[in-house]
Amino acid sequence: MGKKLLIVESPTKARTLKRYLKSVDVQATLGHVKDLPPTRLGVDLDSFEPTYEILKGKKKVIKALQDQAKKASEVYLGTDPDREGEAIAYHIAEELKKVRPDLPLHRVLFYEITPESVKNALKEPGTLDLRKVEAQKARRILDRLVGYQVSPLLWRILRQRNLSAGRVQTVALRLLCEREEEIQRFKPQTYYVVRGVFRKDGITFEADLVAPTARGAHPQKKLPDRKEAEALVARLSGKAGTVAMVSTREQTLQPPPPFKTSTLQQDASSRLGFPAGRTMRLAQRLYEGVPIHGEERGLITYMRTDSVRLATKAVRAIRSWIKKTLGEKLLSPRVRQYKDKGRNIQGAHEAIRPTDVRLTPEQLQGQLETPLWKLYDLIWRRTVATQMAGARIEKRPVRIQVEDAHFFVEGLRMLEPGFLHIYGNPPREVPLPELREGDTVEVVSLRMEEKQTQPPPRYSEATLIQTLEKLGIGRPSTYAPTLETLYERGYITREGRGLRPTDLGMTVYRLLIPAFPEIFDVSFTARMEENLDRIEEGEADRQEVLRSFYQAFSSVLASVQERIAELRSSVQETLDEHCPECAAKGIESPLVIKWGKYGRFIACSRFPECRYARPLTSGIPCPQCGEGQLVERTGKRRQRFWGCSRYPACTYTTRGHPLDRACEVCGYPHLFQQGRKIFCPRCTLKENPPSRGAKGRKRSPKEEKAS
Repeated sequence: MGKKLLIVESPTKARTLKRYLKSVDVQATLGHVKDLPPTRLGVDLDSFEPTYEILKGKKKVIKALQDQAKKASEVYLGTDPDREGEAIAYHIAEELKKVRPDLPLHRVLFYEITPESVKNALKEPGTLDLRKVEAQKARRILDRLVGYQVSPLLWRILRQRNLSAGRVQTVALRLLCEREEEIQRFKPQTYYVVRGVFRKDGITFEADLVAPTARGAHPQKKLPDRKEAEALVARLSGKAGTVAMVSTREQTLQPPPPFKTSTLQQDASSRLGFPAGRTMRLAQRLYEGVPIHGEERGLITYMRTDSVRLATKAVRAIRSWIKKTLGEKLLSPRVRQYKDKGRNIQGAHEAIRPTDVRLTPEQLQGQLETPLWKLYDLIWRRTVATQMAGARIEKRPVRIQVEDAHFFVEGLRMLEPGFLHIYGNPPREVPLPELREGDTVEVVSLRMEEKQTQPPPRYSEATLIQTLEKLGIGRPSTYAPTLETLYERGYITREGRGLRPTDLGMTVYRLLIPAFPEIFDVSFTARMEENLDRIEEGEADRQEVLRSFYQAFSSVLASVQERIAELRSSVQETLDEHCPECAAKGIESPLVIKWGKYGRFIACSRFPECRYARPLTSGIPCPQCGEGQLVERTGKRRQRFWGCSRYPACTYTTRGHPLDRACEVCGYPHLFQQGRKIFCPRCTLKENPPSRGAKGRKRSPKEEKAS
């Protein structure tokens, strides 16, 4: 017989493994090889058994693997160590057994791609985890039952073929739309705060007017009446203050746990500005292997994990590096161990960490593309920080009394930076003079500030992922694809770091949530995730879980299918304007806003008798010709853009979203925002807020240019 055959999904992973395994033939499947059929449901609704088909373009791949398997002494299935990887391995095994039933098949799991770990995995192979295969099969069937049967309803109601609904996707959209409705309902209220400048021993400091509570808290006092605030400032100005309370206490800040998938996506979004999908693609490359000094090398452990556990060997290496390089003072006196929370956290999985802590970001600068380097830098710093000393700070809460008013400030001084030396944002220091209870302090000035209550902020990618994880919706592998689907369908768009539902997204939400109140309920979706975990643990039967779900789903689905015409009418908006073509014939017919292939438009309510239609215009003048108005349009790939209503006479377009803010340079009534960039469509004004690096610092001009 021939050599051993190792099968993985990715060509990059295969190239890296070939360097480590000279006597093993390594081949790649290029992802999944089998799936449900693309043009039909592919699920028997009595037995809930799926019908899998070989994916388009994969017959040649399978044939090549079968030919090599005939000659191989043994076959090792080295696909990713998660549900999707287990399903791929299972499908490959099915196809190889067809040509060689007696083929020795082994399952190997690579949690990191380094010479030592790869060779150890091959020495101790296992078998396919059929429970994990069952859980993946259940998830795939659930998603097909919902997506394949609800999406066509959207097509029929909104007359757009590229729409979709999904078990997790629609619940994520629901969270975003409910937050948007909160923002729209919000009515700001004006209030006033008073801030004082005090001085002692030549040192000035500021303190806020507060309302002391019985528990000793000091919330800022909000005065609803301007005259009351002005009278308070006038009455207390020029008076002396007395230190009513002062204390000193030390606090130790501990480093956060190492990254798991969700926290990596959150941190990469908030610190680096990376979308979740981009983060996972970059992490995949770091895991599978990147060229370092001409050699493919896996730099991080497997990036799809719920675990924050670090292997004992890895902890020893991290602590040794800290002691040798940073000094014993920055080393945590005890070994920090992080425990996993929740069910179905696999013991073999680790957190996301560097495969070799000695390979510092500084050593890799110039070896990696800038985005890859930034992500590695973030992972490396977070991992090393877990075994560093805590950051010690000193806090000095002070309350000053001026007649019957109380002012509060908390001094802060950094004593030891600890892990903040390499990771995180050091708290801002607040210096104070030496103060003792009973001391008199000078009131230098008092000022009143007018403020308004703020609506809840829009979700960012980071906070949405955090919320989905907290609610138990989806799993690490689903967050990035879910967000990317919402973008691709045109359901959401970015405004700065915030996620804003589009008109289409809000319409889909307002259609689906009332129509399927339980299926897209947050707690129901979380329970389904728990059931999938129970299937993997052998505590639940796949068919029973699917049958129970479909009994409730099918009855609601049938009811909605009977109400298509009613639902189509519900998304139309009648205008206080009549059709001009009908009016010329002496017929009064109101105009309505309808949905069509390329988004919303205005049409006659007598369609199809009258075919009058025009674009929905924005009221914003075209910056190029000045005669037309900007019209929101949807491109062939669902991307939204704005163009002149006089097209094709005027061809102006922009991908930016208009803001209710005039240009201070040329006076054009609306600035536009695309991503984080704000610009004027008519002149050269551009604003690009500075981004921050992994440690939270402002990036240098050189770093900005490199990115």
